[in-house]
Amino acid sequence: MSTGPAAVRATEVRRLPEQDVRAGRRATAWTVGPEGEPSVLLMDGSGRSVLPPFDGELVTVTARGERRRSLVRVPVRPDHPALLPGRRVLVAAHRAGRGGSDAAPNAVVLGSEGRPVRELALGDDLLVLTTDRAGRIWMAFGDEGIYGDHPVAHPGLTAADPGGRVVRRPQEGELPGRPLEGLAAATEGMAAWPAWYPDSLVSLLTRVDPADGTSRSVPSPVPEPLGFAITGDRGVFLTRAGGSARYGRSADGVCSGSRGRSTASARTAGTGCCGSGRATPGTGWRPDPGPRQPV
Repeated sequence: MSTGPAAVRATEVRRLPEQDVRAGRRATAWTVGPEGEPSVLLMDGSGRSVLPPFDGELVTVTARGERRRSLVRVPVRPDHPALLPGRRVLVAAHRAGRGGSDAAPNAVVLGSEGRPVRELALGDDLLVLTTDRAGRIWMAFGDEGIYGDHPVAHPGLTAADPGGRVVRRPQEGELPGRPLEGLAAATEGMAAWPAWYPDSLVSLLTRVDPADGTSRSVPSPVPEPLGFAITGDRGVFLTRAGGSARYGRSADGVCSGSRGRSTASARTAGTGCCGSGRATPGTGWRPDPGPRQPV
């Protein structure tokens, strides 16, 4: 997928290349980078469990074609791969243990040569992770992390720098509810916003702008999106039933949008839109008529 309006107008379904299928390789995790570049982490073998340290290959699709790089002796489970500036790669595990009195590392930064250069402790029950153009790591956690022993996860929504230092967490009263579960996330340039489930009945989208520190939360048009891509006032959301839904931002609330069947299993992220504190009544998404060109 591409950035800008085309990121939403053009919907691409990426599948594992036939050459990798024939070689017995499998996709273990997917991500989409800050510029809209989809990536998949490949490993040999047919088993589902991955025991670190492991070797793998990250395949990234860019505007210039496919780019492959080997990852060597990754020391954590590959639940969340992500792209960082300088051709670096982040790999993070969903769960984190404890090392003595401190949180044990559950993430690693791999340099441009694909080898580990730094381990990070990013918090337990890490459900959602994405990165922006500046290399900030945006995360959303589950209730076991929020109410657990790892302080990084306690706010529910957190951003860290590539060194693992927390650079943003919600302020008191900033959000319309307490986060209980992260659902998905996307970025829009330097800004990012997660979809999350609060201690209420409505899942929310919160756009955070690091430039001025402001945020804005609105109801999500899809109750529990698997992934989404948004630019300007248009968006595409993947549903957990395997479909997709297109919406445009509206002042008329949230209603059903145009939907289609999707076979994509990858998480989708892209440029964002909409995003001050509490959910705004009467501000949501309208049905979008779809792309103006065939896809």
